[in-house]
Amino acid sequence: MNTYGGRPVPGGPEGTLASLAAHGPRYRLGLGAPPDGEPGWLAADRLLDPHGPELSRLLDTEHRGSGHRTAHAAALTLAAVYAGRVTAAAVLHWALTGRVLDVRPGNVLVRPDPGHGIAGVRLRTFRILDAAPDGGAGTVQDAVLTAHLLPLADALRQRTRAGLRQLRGGVAHGCATALGASRADPALLARRWAGFLDGAPGGLAALGDVATVTRRDGTRRLVYLRRTCCLFYTSAEAVRCASCCLTSVDERLAAYAGRA
Repeated sequence: MNTYGGRPVPGGPEGTLASLAAHGPRYRLGLGAPPDGEPGWLAADRLLDPHGPELSRLLDTEHRGSGHRTAHAAALTLAAVYAGRVTAAAVLHWALTGRVLDVRPGNVLVRPDPGHGIAGVRLRTFRILDAAPDGGAGTVQDAVLTAHLLPLADALRQRTRAGLRQLRGGVAHGCATALGASRADPALLARRWAGFLDGAPGGLAALGDVATVTRRDGTRRLVYLRRTCCLFYTSAEAVRCASCCLTSVDERLAAYAGRA
């Protein structure tokens, strides 16, 4: 057993990161500096400057790759896909263990996907943050929301004039998807989602609901039902996302359940 950031971590960073990656590609994290010959990485803390070149590059890459008609629509989609990838491992790790990975922006590197979304995430240093007495909910809220995702939403708002409520709806959607996309017990994840929202900043609790569906293969899955729209239907794909608030709740639940 190794200790990082003052807390014991079974198996050390390699074991923790491997166990998270086993839940699916969105939870895969690199560690340390990017390999030579792998350009395009951006420091996440630099993305919080609404007029900085790093945010311009991230937003422009998403705009071109998704084929959105407007920059503000690209920003809304970006808020959701960023939250559903960059901080996903930290949200899931907290839900399963009560430990909080340090995904504050100063410790994170991201690589935009030229097609759509985020191609890679790296931690500069593996650290476990000291948990608050509430089972770590306050700590994960601080690291994921207060320090990272909500300031990014503010920066996107200033840069593109996209609606703040819609941007925060993308944040909520991405964080919920970070739980629902895993193979963990959906009943546990629903309880942890409620804990994540309890006292969370940004009004996220009002922006959607989780539900559990049983798929055709008999497995159960936690899904998210948005109350805001990311305008993905205005992208080149011209389709609504699975949780789109423009689709009825019954239709969304039926579609989720029909996926094997």
